[in-house]
Amino acid sequence: MYSFLAGTRILDLTRLLPGPYASLLMADLGAEIIKVEEPNTGDPVRWLSPSTGELSYPFALLNRNKKSLTLNLRAAEGRELFLKLAEHTDVVFESFRPGVVQRLGIDYESVKKVQAKIIYCSLSGYGQDGPYRERVGHDINYIGVAGLLNLTGEAKPVIPGVPVADLAGGMFAALSIVSALRARDQTGQGSYIDISMTDTVISWMTLYAAELFGTGQSPQRGTLPLAGGWPYYNIYETLDGKYLTIGALEEKFWINLCNALGIPQYAQYQFSAEKRDEIFSALRKIFRSKTQQEWLTLLDGREIPVGPVYDLEQTFADPQVRHRQVEARHSDNTDIRYIRFPVQFSHPEGRPEQVAPKLGEHTEEILRSLGYAQPQIDSLRSRGVI
Repeated sequence: MYSFLAGTRILDLTRLLPGPYASLLMADLGAEIIKVEEPNTGDPVRWLSPSTGELSYPFALLNRNKKSLTLNLRAAEGRELFLKLAEHTDVVFESFRPGVVQRLGIDYESVKKVQAKIIYCSLSGYGQDGPYRERVGHDINYIGVAGLLNLTGEAKPVIPGVPVADLAGGMFAALSIVSALRARDQTGQGSYIDISMTDTVISWMTLYAAELFGTGQSPQRGTLPLAGGWPYYNIYETLDGKYLTIGALEEKFWINLCNALGIPQYAQYQFSAEKRDEIFSALRKIFRSKTQQEWLTLLDGREIPVGPVYDLEQTFADPQVRHRQVEARHSDNTDIRYIRFPVQFSHPEGRPEQVAPKLGEHTEEILRSLGYAQPQIDSLRSRGVI
């Protein structure tokens, strides 16, 4: 892990995927992440399979380099303890439905009274205001409202293979928090951040919004150049039932592809609507004549954007992925594999990666740092506060 955010403490009240992914990114950059969890149950991801020993693999991959504090925020003493901890915190990060933190008494205004420079980030499906603010939802609902689902697939909308809104929301949360920290360094002032996962996906619709704004017409599923609507940028089945990706978007690449496949007559018709179906048919027939590996070998080194469609096992075995060391193992537990922070800096890494914490593993350590004696800690535990 890197040390860019060393000395930054973040109280992470989020769970499941969007918030924990954001705090994972910041943990990898050196922030101290204190994951605040419900006593006895914790983050539901803790109980997802598969597992390695007593540790859930999904939880392990999302929560490395974090500390775990169990705290009952519905109890008055739990709320008091949280606010006491917030006095010594840089960031509070939550993903409850709008209105919940106000009812708990741990909202931005409450925290700002004890820590005037706090950065407080709220991540939700639709945002903290508007007619949908209290609407329940998940990723599929957000990408539907954002217009993304309507552009995926051909005849009918297709659910993407990854939860786009969850991950987009997490990325924007991490970026926004780091930006607010930078602003506080310059101004000395904290800030409140309101992130709607729906908004983040809409921001990724820039290319398609440009068509709507420019023509007054919404782009339609099955006709989009970068979503399977044209032969030059598509997926093709091979003889062995596997698939190839072809990304011959630029004219020079399309010409190279046509020449390599022995169909130079189509080079001039890359963007021809009249020839589109004919070219599709020709390419599908040609690619079914050889295996995936035969095509990869044949087209290699010919300036053609071509690649395989992998499953994840093949991904992590790929020589380029292995060279980049995307996958790693924890030094203190080599049984646990994880995916490294996806950016390589010239700045050297700092502390070694830490395995995801057990539920409440750091509770006593954190309370002692606040001045709590062992009898007080035992009392809080016996009464279900921690």
